[in-house]
Amino acid sequence: MKFLQITLFFLLIFSCKITIAQTNNLATISGKIIADDGEVLSGVNILLKGTAKGTMTGVDGSFQLANIAPANYILQISYLGFQTQEKNIHLEASQNVQLKIILKEKAVEFEAVNVAAKSITTAIKEQSYTVASVSVKDLYNSTSDAKEVLNRVSGVRILEDGGLGSNLSFNLNGFSGDQVKFFLDGIPMDHFGSSLSLSNIPVNAIDRIDVYKGVVPVWLGTDALGGAVNIITNQQRNFLDASYAIGSFNTHRASVNGAYTNKETGFTFRGTANVNYSDNDYKVWVPIKEGNNIVDTANVRRFHDRYKSASVRLETGVLDKPYADQLLFSVLASANDKQVQNGATMNTVYGGITRNSKSIIPTFKYTKKDIFTSGLDVSVNSAYNISKSEIIDTLRGITYNWRGDTTYVPNSNNGELSRTFTTMNDDEFSTRVNAGYDISDVHALAFNYSISYFTRETFDTENPDRIENQFPKSLTKQVAGLSYKFDPNSKWSTTVFGKLYTITAKGSKQYDFGLETQRTDSFKETQHSSGYGIASSYFILPKLQVKASYEHTYRMPTAEEIFGDGLFTQSNPDLGPEQSDNFNLGANYDFHIHKKHQFTLGSSFIYRNAKDLIYQVVKVASPQTHYENLSETRTIGVEGNVNYKFANLFHVGGNVTFQDITDQADFIYNESYTNTGYQKNYQKGYRLPNTPYFFGNATAGFSFKNVWQKASVLQINYHYNYVKQYFLSWAELGSKDSKKVIPTQSSHDLEFSYSLKNGKYNIALECRNLTDERLYDKYYLQKPGRAFYVKFRFVL
Repeated sequence: MKFLQITLFFLLIFSCKITIAQTNNLATISGKIIADDGEVLSGVNILLKGTAKGTMTGVDGSFQLANIAPANYILQISYLGFQTQEKNIHLEASQNVQLKIILKEKAVEFEAVNVAAKSITTAIKEQSYTVASVSVKDLYNSTSDAKEVLNRVSGVRILEDGGLGSNLSFNLNGFSGDQVKFFLDGIPMDHFGSSLSLSNIPVNAIDRIDVYKGVVPVWLGTDALGGAVNIITNQQRNFLDASYAIGSFNTHRASVNGAYTNKETGFTFRGTANVNYSDNDYKVWVPIKEGNNIVDTANVRRFHDRYKSASVRLETGVLDKPYADQLLFSVLASANDKQVQNGATMNTVYGGITRNSKSIIPTFKYTKKDIFTSGLDVSVNSAYNISKSEIIDTLRGITYNWRGDTTYVPNSNNGELSRTFTTMNDDEFSTRVNAGYDISDVHALAFNYSISYFTRETFDTENPDRIENQFPKSLTKQVAGLSYKFDPNSKWSTTVFGKLYTITAKGSKQYDFGLETQRTDSFKETQHSSGYGIASSYFILPKLQVKASYEHTYRMPTAEEIFGDGLFTQSNPDLGPEQSDNFNLGANYDFHIHKKHQFTLGSSFIYRNAKDLIYQVVKVASPQTHYENLSETRTIGVEGNVNYKFANLFHVGGNVTFQDITDQADFIYNESYTNTGYQKNYQKGYRLPNTPYFFGNATAGFSFKNVWQKASVLQINYHYNYVKQYFLSWAELGSKDSKKVIPTQSSHDLEFSYSLKNGKYNIALECRNLTDERLYDKYYLQKPGRAFYVKFRFVL
């Protein structure tokens, strides 16, 4: 009923505004401006000559001039590097003129010029939300992927299980895993499957990545607790980009991306295909066991960690039609196959366990500005995800050590972990509807409603009578949001919002453990929550912006957290939603010295108070994990970044993050045979284990033009990464000498790239972990040592 009430309220507002607009004699001019190659242009200046009315295009190239008296006008459109256009416009009473304007480039040589227009990434950063927008165009020649790009963003730390294709844990200002939500072109990636992870999306397929820290905009329609990441793919309308990389550990990565758009009809077709393969046979420093005894410690190669994946995405539809700005249908197909070398820690080693997945994801996207009336914008994003995954552990009575030696137990039917051939069929339908209405240049409303329905059917051929697999599993999530934006002038912007959340979970769980009435039976639980917040920004100086935001928000458990993953993650149907009060305060300052010297400074303060935090419980001696609620935690952190650029020749920059994430609960609930109930929390005040608290990145690079050949570019880039030592388990536990720690780490990467004929032909050489350091991430899992790569790229 709450969702229905909000929807009816919003529709009532729209109907009232439509009635007012129909009685208004003033006219409106709106439209979209693109380059002659089809790329949208942000920051284009639009002016009604002879009047004080003017505006600039937004990040999607659209603009609007409202409340214009009927008359004849000259509309002037100007943008740096393009030919200025003027159009004669005749406006009648209540008329809404829609235009599609194509600007042509002009060849102009100049020494220096002050640019008034803003890039898309600049426009995103200047929102009232705390957001980092990273353009990856300068990285197209590198072998980086979405994971590598994000790992260099201030406040971000990505923890890996190992090499290519390994599981990732994304950490943003103290929040990790599913507390931060991911989107691909605005479509949730919650159940895209392991074949579509951050390490499988090459930079060539990406235009930019927007990282929202803390407060998440209503239009994303998600239950994120501490932030969101939206990966925007290449939006050019006509292009071809193909690359192939080969490197250490028999790694091969190929990518083809392209698009064709007919300027007259608006028909568009685009596609992307990626292939990844690696043996991941890098060396690791590990204990060697014979039976249960450690007999040696040695540097050995991983022998059962091969990974291969492939994905294809095809999209078609029409653009810039009277009935739709975008009407697109696409299908995304992906698959991967992964050998499993170890469990949640490196204390166990396997030689026969494998897992694989396949996904087919049809999607639909519709957007239209000024639908029905001027200022009313609508968008719809829908996806249906069909995924099948298999977990195979069918070796009988065989165990491995890190040298690959086997121990055979005669007449044993046990698998390496838990003998299984499990198939999980996951289906999910999700849709998100956004509607926004610009009441005036000062006031705007936005409404979002999103729903997702997830189901899972599980069957184990090795254990067909497994009782928990007899119960169907499903998870339904609904999120509704309403926001109001107030922009009294060009300096100040404020948004207030409210959100409603609902989750319904169905599955099975164990009742009355240890009693005569112990049983496994079905369960169904529905939970409701509500959140709210405010985000505001103000330009103290033309290039000095301060931001402040607060949000009271909730995050519902995911399917994997409740139902497990069928292998190393066990189920916990008793998980509850987590909630958090998030506060961010930050500032950004961009300035130039003598035109060629550009500086960018930024810093933010973070405060989080989270209750019932969902966290992963890991024991060093166990290969399996599960999720639990942690009663109360607090995060106090600060991050900062500084960047310097000299003309187009040299750049250097870096960022640093400190986050103190501590357990703040006075008591915890302990369930046991003899002493169930609340007990004193001896971890209070200690930092959360297995979470980095101090880390940073630095980068520097040179760019030289016309080296050896005209229209060529030689680039040299250096990247540095630092993580301070942190505890693997609770610092309060154990003696000082026996505490498990992940040591302080430093790593260095070096890249060389050379481009010919204005970037048509490219070759790049890269060395990662130049000094061959022993690098570790979550649960003391060792990452690859020194590695070399070469990449060839062709652009048309």
